[in-house]
Amino acid sequence: MCPVMHVSAEARERAAAALVRLAELLGPSGSAAEPADTDAVALEQRVEDGLGALGRMVPSCTGPEATAVALLALELAEVKALLADERTARRLDGVLQVQRALAHLPATGSTEQMLTRAPDAVCTYCGFKAAILWRVEDGVVTPVSAYSVEDPHLHEKVRRFCAGLAPIRLDAMVLENDILRRRSPLLVHDALNDPRVIRELTRASGIRSYVAAAVMPEGRVIGFPHASTLAVDDVLDRDVLWAFAEGYGYALERTILLRRLHDHGERIRDLVHSTEAALTQLREAGLQISTTSAGPQDVESGPVRSAMFSAPRSPGRACVLRKAKTLPAR
Repeated sequence: MCPVMHVSAEARERAAAALVRLAELLGPSGSAAEPADTDAVALEQRVEDGLGALGRMVPSCTGPEATAVALLALELAEVKALLADERTARRLDGVLQVQRALAHLPATGSTEQMLTRAPDAVCTYCGFKAAILWRVEDGVVTPVSAYSVEDPHLHEKVRRFCAGLAPIRLDAMVLENDILRRRSPLLVHDALNDPRVIRELTRASGIRSYVAAAVMPEGRVIGFPHASTLAVDDVLDRDVLWAFAEGYGYALERTILLRRLHDHGERIRDLVHSTEAALTQLREAGLQISTTSAGPQDVESGPVRSAMFSAPRSPGRACVLRKAKTLPAR
């Protein structure tokens, strides 16, 4: 099945009129289907085929017929350029949408917030109406968060639905395994009947088609975002979600690394504090011994004791400390 791509009303109307005129020129022997329900890919192909047919007619055309063929060829060429411009504009707009969505996510600050707000960002900035983020942990797939522009209770519906199911194993999910095997996103055209999807969930949420991709920082899958325009999703919607998933994986990895760095910093800080406390105790213990009253035996052994204490890790120092603790206070 060809991937669907949206066409503006202007381009569709101009293409329909030009193809009707082409059918009139070709006569009963020709064929030029009207593009009423045709997606952009098929429509561009029909316009291209029409230009080819007109090119083959030119050598045999003379007089007014040649003029009509030339004018129609010019119109089809303009329609072709218009369709190409629309496709390019949508791709550029999709890139900007993904940039805005990813720029919004770092402000969340924590990994859990990034996981929770990802579907919201996809819908708010990337043109989708509903989105679900699935997490993969130890081979089990669970819904983390869901958001819908039209259904504020989608998250609760998804969680409640999945709570009534047995744990969903990743190796049992055909669609997600296709994504991992191909290393590319997928477009589900018929979500209500496709055997690769959880059809009960798509029917309950009213999703007829959707796109899916994998979040794979460091090459390890940790989640799958699913998104739908709640209309007819196309290949550009698929590519937009793919770009978001790629950038989201890097952003999530950065957040995880920053959290680890912060935790390591806290451990090092605690280690420094404990080391300072131990050194303080050692200094205070040395000061107490050096200020005790000096008897004849202390005076005689003074230089030796001083030498022992000049080496912090000397075995003699430890021996003197133990002996000093056994002496009676004076």
